[in-house]
Amino acid sequence: MVLTTDGNRRNTMNPSREDAITGADIVVGIIAVIGLLVVVHYLLGSPLTANHDGGIIPNFIEASADALITDGGVYGFADNGGPYEGVTVAKGLTNPERMGAVSLPLRLMGGEMGGVNMETADVRISAKEHIEGLQYSGNMPLERPNWTVASRSHVNAGEQADNDLIIEPGEIFTILIYPAEGLSPGTVFSVQIQNGKGAPYTTTRRVPGTIKTVMHLNDL
Repeated sequence: MVLTTDGNRRNTMNPSREDAITGADIVVGIIAVIGLLVVVHYLLGSPLTANHDGGIIPNFIEASADALITDGGVYGFADNGGPYEGVTVAKGLTNPERMGAVSLPLRLMGGEMGGVNMETADVRISAKEHIEGLQYSGNMPLERPNWTVASRSHVNAGEQADNDLIIEPGEIFTILIYPAEGLSPGTVFSVQIQNGKGAPYTTTRRVPGTIKTVMHLNDL
């Protein structure tokens, strides 16, 4: 800054100085955005795709099956060809003197903030030292041996469960277990669901001595 002969001050700074500062700000902004994208990718996976399996948060919030509890009654059905809980099953050999299917309502225990992905869960039914693995099937009529989601509901009135295979807080999935063969009266059996590294969800029941079309199965 200098004083001219007419007494006015004249700016002697390089006129491109302000532009240089603006350019530096842009560079800093670009660096900040890149840094933010790196953090987002580290936590959630790529923000440009729907697949976030590689991030930390999805693995953190996915609960293991030991977060599941039974919500309501567990029911057995005579092996008479269905339908069971509104699920149509494929035609095949049946034996009405045995129990052919089991319905099991599941939800997360209170306070659990994660979700159990039933699509990747290992579902098994065991009885008399026999263990049978069941695959999920969304195809109707339901073939055996498989399992499916018979219905979805929510603990809060007015709310609905998502139409996916992840049991989230407040959601109730009633799943239908349809083993390869029916279970005879008096048989003690267990349904086990394993997902993740935690302990499995397990419930043990007994087939009633008298087979009826629909039977309430008491917990042992």
